[in-house]
Amino acid sequence: MSNTGATVHITKLAAAQRQLRAAIRLYFIDEDELAIHTVASAAYRLINDLKAARGMTEAADVHLVSIFYVVRSFRRGTLPKHISENSEMMKWVAEMAEKLPITTESKIEDVTAHIDDNAVKAFWRKRNETSNFLKHADRDSQDQISLEKVDNFTLLMQAMAAYTDLVKNDLGPEGLILWLYSSILHGESEALPEEFRSIGRRLLEVHESDRRDLCFALIQELRARDVE
Repeated sequence: MSNTGATVHITKLAAAQRQLRAAIRLYFIDEDELAIHTVASAAYRLINDLKAARGMTEAADVHLVSIFYVVRSFRRGTLPKHISENSEMMKWVAEMAEKLPITTESKIEDVTAHIDDNAVKAFWRKRNETSNFLKHADRDSQDQISLEKVDNFTLLMQAMAAYTDLVKNDLGPEGLILWLYSSILHGESEALPEEFRSIGRRLLEVHESDRRDLCFALIQELRARDVE
């Protein structure tokens, strides 16, 4: 009896999800930063195209998110210390709060942002600088790039936020742990929902230098539970 097997087909969304989850795991095991950046950037490009197909503009959404939650937290008096203790940052936040109709009760889905084509191009030019360097060498084979420009944490957070615009709660343990790691990193552990505070405490209890290792262990632990 012959067995020809079944052909597995992957959608663009599923491909982006798998790439992004893999990039998060690579980040937490401290893999090569260029490899992480390449995988995460590939996912982000797919996500951006999928958002565009649904009439969304990722560059505008990034600007909106970066402003909305900061201004709302400012209104609520819940800004994390890394912002509230930075006088220059607080000056900018206060200026934004004066200009924007964002209140303590505002929801992000009730607010829209629009930016012109030049701003969109500038956003992607900056965001793709490293990924383009890693992707091409036909016209710039002698170019170099500083590793200081490789900011994988920001890239992963932006990609995760963009993916969440398409599908909610679909990044598994990797998405959950990256969000918790970010919350701890920015001093927001007290604002975590009750169901996640035990994991938050575990992350807080370990030394900063060991936190990413613990994050990977937590991902593996949660993935094992999902299989059971």
